[in-house]
Amino acid sequence: MSGEATQTQQEKREDLRWNFRMSTLDGMFSNVAMGMVTPFLAVYAMELGGSNNAVGLITAVPALVNTLMYLPAASIVEQSDSRLKIASKTHLLAKSVYLLMAFVPFLPWPDLRSGVLIGLLGLQTIPTVITMVAWTALMGETFPREERAHLFALRSMYTSLVTLVSSVLAGVLLDSIEYPINYVTLFLISYATSLVSFYFLSKMKEYPATPVKSVSTSLGDRIKRPFTNPDYGAKFRVFTISAVLVHLGINLAVPAYPIMYVKDLGLSKSAIGSLSLAGGLTAVLAYPMWGVVSRKAGDAAVYALSLLAFAAFPVLYGMSGSLVYLLIMKAAMGIFDAGFAFTLFNLTLEYVDPEDSANGIAVFNVLINATGIIGPPISAFVISRSGVMAAYIVSSIVRTVGCVIFLKQFGVAETLGRLHRSLRLSLSRRRVTKQEKRGVL
Repeated sequence: MSGEATQTQQEKREDLRWNFRMSTLDGMFSNVAMGMVTPFLAVYAMELGGSNNAVGLITAVPALVNTLMYLPAASIVEQSDSRLKIASKTHLLAKSVYLLMAFVPFLPWPDLRSGVLIGLLGLQTIPTVITMVAWTALMGETFPREERAHLFALRSMYTSLVTLVSSVLAGVLLDSIEYPINYVTLFLISYATSLVSFYFLSKMKEYPATPVKSVSTSLGDRIKRPFTNPDYGAKFRVFTISAVLVHLGINLAVPAYPIMYVKDLGLSKSAIGSLSLAGGLTAVLAYPMWGVVSRKAGDAAVYALSLLAFAAFPVLYGMSGSLVYLLIMKAAMGIFDAGFAFTLFNLTLEYVDPEDSANGIAVFNVLINATGIIGPPISAFVISRSGVMAAYIVSSIVRTVGCVIFLKQFGVAETLGRLHRSLRLSLSRRRVTKQEKRGVL
């Protein structure tokens, strides 16, 4: 009997190793497309003749679809007996849209080209949302809680590096080949790597999932529940209001970046790619540091410090058009991007009722995505009237308000004091510790 149990445990460990390899390879090839396409979509829209409003819609339309689809996608995935099948099929469907995007420059109606691109982007977002919901559920069911942090940290490191390298290579490719063949090549490469990603994703071994029976609950009740919870509602309300304002500030700046790069500074595609590389590389390197600080000072302290940097960044970034200055600013901000991303999800979990966590997280994400609908059009309007710097100033003001709300609720002195003590302790007690051996790898 003990021999059979040992064999079963060994088989589970082998399955975990296999799934980790397959999911990591899936992520790496999928992120080739993310690194090549995402940083240049707004630039592509402008090449197609798109206005400042069109640049704003590049972010706003996917955010609108995301907001509308998030809760229905969760319901679809919950009622399915295979997360893997849904994730694989919708992943392939979403990436196939790249083939359509590649040939937009050849449409015989020049005035409609940027609009068609925006429409295709919105269409692509529908299966993408379902993919992300199914993939998240699949990862939660595949990897045990005690292994997740270590495995996902490794996976994120590999996939992030691929994204960074892809962005740089995409910039070189776009500068080296004439328009529109450069974008056709970009999208065809992205589609090809997505097929490889689909292959590795479909090779994962899935544990049987139990479909959840749908329960009739009004949308209003689902949205109100996390806000009115007697134990968690107060903190969730303040945290969500703060996060919504910060994300609104982020989205207010999103259209300003490509407009500044292309129309104001005339940067090459390679230069734009190098800016993405600078911020992304320091973010990847900063993750281990924030992990240590967060364990000592708490997620709230790291999040608060990141918010302070987020508030100041847009105005500081717009103060100079020097590429060297922009690279330094991007590299510095990448450190705080990592701290922000590292703690946002953890705090969301902390401030929702564990028994209603799925609904609370869904509501939070719907509200965050809604800022992507509101922010870019407002930004495009401000830029058209007063220029890029005005949009940066508005962005910083909104981010600052969100930061102040969070610090006021959770205590400026207490939150930042814990961070200061943690950093001082870390500097005074630098020691190399042997890393704990991990079971899966």
